[in-house]
Amino acid sequence: MLRQTITEIAGGTWCINEFNLVNAFVVEGDKRAAIIDTGCGLGDIRKVAESVTEKPLSVFLTHSHPDHTGGIYHFKDCSIYMNDEDASAEIFGFKRDNEFRKNYVKSRGPVRNPGHVEEMLSLIPSPEPDCEFSFLSIDDGSVLDLGNRTFECIHTPGHTEGSICFLDTSRRILFSGDTVNNSIILSRQKDNNTSLIEKYHKTLAKLWERQTDFDVLAIGHETAVIDKALIHDYLRLTEGLLDGTIKGGYEEKGFRKGDVARFGKAELWYQCDQ
Repeated sequence: MLRQTITEIAGGTWCINEFNLVNAFVVEGDKRAAIIDTGCGLGDIRKVAESVTEKPLSVFLTHSHPDHTGGIYHFKDCSIYMNDEDASAEIFGFKRDNEFRKNYVKSRGPVRNPGHVEEMLSLIPSPEPDCEFSFLSIDDGSVLDLGNRTFECIHTPGHTEGSICFLDTSRRILFSGDTVNNSIILSRQKDNNTSLIEKYHKTLAKLWERQTDFDVLAIGHETAVIDKALIHDYLRLTEGLLDGTIKGGYEEKGFRKGDVARFGKAELWYQCDQ
């Protein structure tokens, strides 16, 4: 039977890998625990989280895209923290519902978990759950305390307007969601202008200014953690796109379609259609 996998990546810190589609993270303090993102909503991610901690749970959301908030229906009795800018964010018109889950599994499954698409589809919840939720607003500089373990909120617009990274200096981890991971998507802009690339470049510079506070990134997809040097690769990549020294082009790769450029280990879909 297909199950989410859970791996301890640091003391009191676990990655829940939701069928190779998306990562969530459980973090534990002395008084409380939290889950950072909730997956796309296949199976019972809360049960998995509670298998590693008995502490009461909160939810920290890096952003509101449905592949990171689709499991929110398991946590509606918890305190949920998110930035106001993402209150109505969607991804290419999809909402956190079963239509999205089906599309996500069919488009990502053959790439990220080949041979298990039908089994993943069988885990789509029925009846369809209510995924509307209330949240407590967080912004740049907000601090979330779990008891002798705090998380600084860093506002990082680009992938979405309200994206938040969570900095845990006690474990020297930056939980970066989709702000920095192996392959980043920025949606196509009107007239293919560079405004979103410029905004994302400023976000990367802001994170790199803090790089002495962390060693690794806990990222939203694929591998759980990656070296912080990836931020610098994206910084150089966006700088090159803006000053013309790096040129990208249109590609179709797996479930992605749009204009893409690469530098080092960074891959940026900077005018993405799908």
